Amino acid sequence: MTEIIDGIAHLTAAEAAAELSTTETRVLMLLKQNVLQGTLSDQGWFITTASLDRFDRHSEPARQPPACRSACTASSCGCHQE
Repeated sequence: MTEIIDGIAHLTAAEAAAELSTTETRVLMLLKQNVLQGTLSDQGWFITTASLDRFDRHSEPARQPPACRSACTASSCGCHQE
């Protein structure tokens, strides 16, 4: 349900997560990274619908696997390919 805060339409973090087919934790991470904009209130985070509309989940950089440690011997980490 859209909530109007200071004249701007917002959704709850849960609603934003559903809209983006992701988790609330991911929405909060996107807020922290300033990818999404929102407002924190006593009821929790509310994300602007405008920032959700601008968000292009297909343009997000692909997640890179963690760097391999020099002592790694696992063949499944991807850094030991010949």
